Amino acid sequence: MRRPLLLLCALVLPLAACAAVMNALEGATDENTAEGKLIRGANRLRKSFQDLDPSEEHFIGRSVAAQILAMPDYPVVADEELNDYLAHIGHAIVATNDKVRHPFLDYRFGVLDTAEVNAFACPGGLILVSRGLLDKATSEDEVAAIVAHEIAHVTLRHGVAAIQKANLAQAFTYLGAGAAQATMKQEDLDKLTELFDGSVDDIVQTLVTSGYSRDAEAAADALGREFLANTGYDPQALARVLGHMQDAGGDGGMFATHPAPKDRINSLGGPTAYVADANAEAARRSRFATIMKR
Repeated sequence: MRRPLLLLCALVLPLAACAAVMNALEGATDENTAEGKLIRGANRLRKSFQDLDPSEEHFIGRSVAAQILAMPDYPVVADEELNDYLAHIGHAIVATNDKVRHPFLDYRFGVLDTAEVNAFACPGGLILVSRGLLDKATSEDEVAAIVAHEIAHVTLRHGVAAIQKANLAQAFTYLGAGAAQATMKQEDLDKLTELFDGSVDDIVQTLVTSGYSRDAEAAADALGREFLANTGYDPQALARVLGHMQDAGGDGGMFATHPAPKDRINSLGGPTAYVADANAEAARRSRFATIMKR
C-alpha cells in the first residue's frame, strides 16, 4: 500500500466522510499485516464516533449475549413453553409500537434459569430475563412490563452507549504514532486491538456489574410504560411489579445495578389512562396461570 494513502486513512480525517473508503480498505487489506490492522483500528475508531449500523450492533450484541450465557450463573431454562411465552409477549410489544427500534434480525427472548432478580437487554435485540424476576410478576401484564422495559433499553441504545463512553484517548495516541510512521510497532498494534476488543467487555460490565445511570433507567421505564399502553397492557403494571420487588427486597442482580424500586416508582409519576378489555384480560389471566403455573 502506498504510504500517503495509509497516512491519510490512519488520520481518519474526516471520520464520517471516509466511511466508505475505510470499509473498502478493510476489504482490500490483509488483517494480519501491520497496514491491515492499522486500517481496522482506524475504522473502529470511526465507528465509535457515529451510530453503528444495525448489522454491526447485532454482531456486538451477539458477542455480549454469548459472554453472559457462558457465565455459570446464567443458563437458559429448558422449559420451551416458558421461553415461547416470553417471546410471544415481546413480539406483541414490538409489533404494536412504531417507536420500537428494529434490529438487524428479529428480537429474541430467553429466560435464564436463576433465582437472581435480573434481566439483560443486549444490543441488537437479544433480551434475557431471569426466572427470579419473572417470579415477582403476578400477571401477564407485569411480565409484559418487564419485557417492555428491556425493549426500551434496546430502542434507546443504552448498551451501545457503554462503548461510546469508553476512554479513546489512548487509542488516538496509538493511531497517531502509527500515522506518523505509516506503520505501528507490534506492541502498539496489540494495545490498539485490546482497546477496541474491550468494547464488548464494556457492555457486559455495564449490564452485569455497574448498571445504567439513573436517568437511563427512568427513560426506559417511561418508554416501556408507553409500549405497554400501546399493546393493550395496563401501563400501571410496571409500578406494580416494581412494588413486588420492593416488598420482597434482596441483593445482587437488579438490586445492585438499578435504582431502588421505590425510586423508580416515584419517577414514573401518576397513572396513565387505561381502558380494560374484559375478554383480553381473561385470555391473559388464562395464559399466565397455565404457563407460570399459578
